[in-house]
Amino acid sequence: MYENTGEKIRELRKQTGMSQAFLANKVCSQSEISRIERGLNEPSYQMLWAISKKFDVDINYFLDEHSKEREDYFQEVKELLEEARRDRDYSLIEEIVDQESKNPLLQKGHRHKYLKWHKAMTVYHLHKDAAGAVSLFMDCLSNGDLDLLITELDMNVLNSIGIIKRNEGELKEAVYYLEKALRILKRMASLKKERIVRKVYYNLSKVHSDLGEYKLSAGYCEKGLALCLSEEDMFLFAEFHYQLGRNLLLLGNEEEGLRYWEKTRTIIELQQKKNLLKFIESEIENYRATGIIK
Repeated sequence: MYENTGEKIRELRKQTGMSQAFLANKVCSQSEISRIERGLNEPSYQMLWAISKKFDVDINYFLDEHSKEREDYFQEVKELLEEARRDRDYSLIEEIVDQESKNPLLQKGHRHKYLKWHKAMTVYHLHKDAAGAVSLFMDCLSNGDLDLLITELDMNVLNSIGIIKRNEGELKEAVYYLEKALRILKRMASLKKERIVRKVYYNLSKVHSDLGEYKLSAGYCEKGLALCLSEEDMFLFAEFHYQLGRNLLLLGNEEEGLRYWEKTRTIIELQQKKNLLKFIESEIENYRATGIIK
């Protein structure tokens, strides 16, 4: 019986004649593989998924029954938190995090950091403590050197910091963290199809629009729309249309800008997002009446 997941990875790697460097390629650093194999670090679920693909085995090969149960439970917690994030229900997020922070199954590794990421959101959105939230976000990162970050959670954390910096009017710092995330994502093949890429594009588009860099902002919107279409996924599809239309209006292209806003309205109607529908209808009505963008 293997003592940990790292030992299973090491033994399978030796059996297949695979080097650490080969296994690490497009997954993480070779030193990270070494630490995992020695039981010093616990691989994230996504990293383990990528490793399982390298070996062409089912991910459950690396999980004993207890580990699988623990991961299944964690996936349920993630789903609850993801739904609360979509609804921007930060009170519910705080309730879930406070409850699960006492759970010994979620006290270490990426699970603990995932909970802390959400805790930081509540510190900002509920308790209005930007500095405290950013400090907690930084604690969630897998490495103090931002150029060595490798996980999807790392990219989500950088995106979250970028959002706070933009909200606080620290636009250049927002660009710094979001572009850092984007550069890392571009070299991480395993993350290129994840929604986090679109999140970063969207937030960069908003920051550059705030900076008056409308063409640059529009470019990020177009990249985001291209990803939505190529992945056949509507996530942020309406939002990219809205932001692109806004940029076009600010650039003086009224006809094209309103066309994108009308598309936004149609998409939101199909998605049945009533609050967003009221917002975009109000924006269109206000612009047609005054020619002013809020």
